[in-house]
Amino acid sequence: MENKGFSEKHRVTFYETDVNGTVSLGKLVDLMMLACEDQSDTLGVSSDKVLKMGLGWIVTQHMLEIKRLPRKNETIYITTHAKSYNKYFCYRDFWVHDIRKMELAHMHTVFAMINQKTRKIATIPAAVITPFQAEKTVKIERLPLPKEIERIDRQKEYEVRFFDIDVNHHVNNVHYFEWMLDALDEDFLTKYQPVEMNIEYKKEINYGQKAVSQAQIKMTGVETVETIHEIKVGTELSCHAVCEWEVRHEEWIM
Repeated sequence: MENKGFSEKHRVTFYETDVNGTVSLGKLVDLMMLACEDQSDTLGVSSDKVLKMGLGWIVTQHMLEIKRLPRKNETIYITTHAKSYNKYFCYRDFWVHDIRKMELAHMHTVFAMINQKTRKIATIPAAVITPFQAEKTVKIERLPLPKEIERIDRQKEYEVRFFDIDVNHHVNNVHYFEWMLDALDEDFLTKYQPVEMNIEYKKEINYGQKAVSQAQIKMTGVETVETIHEIKVGTELSCHAVCEWEVRHEEWIM
């Protein structure tokens, strides 16, 4: 049987948007992850069921392309498709469309499975992956990695709160987006819109630890900017990313 993916409808609420009236980058990824969760529930392999097996899904990398961020009160459609998998990784795609079926965003994500006790990567059980009807492969994707920071232009520190922790007992992936972009100031975030982001997760961050978000800002054109981000606990790299931006145009604004 062909894997046709999973799609659901969503109305963007005011609390999913920022001062620009558009969905924040972290919330956009949250909505995509929700579609993934809903598909898993539909197929009988919910996160609770996986957790009872002593396992949990984690994200190792997102590659995100944005044509336009959804606006407050806009109706959107989120589609996800488990493309392929091997012994340790699952590769999944996400799309966001408006009511005219125009693509707003696309994301390619690499998932892995973690053993909840050892906190190490585990083999993906057939019972968990088979319902998605993804293609089995022996290949491991070699995605481009984010650039390294050459200088620190912005920096902020965060102490991990209880409410930053998810069911896998580490900082939820979406908070990394918030911490990275929060290191940029208000003028930057209202002037520029994100168009691409490549983010790789290296090491989990736990409750009570202090994380430092560092950013480098590089002008790449008259209306384009590249930001390079790192989140560290002490000297250890937990997450890094590169984001491409362009000047925010009127069609992006409410």
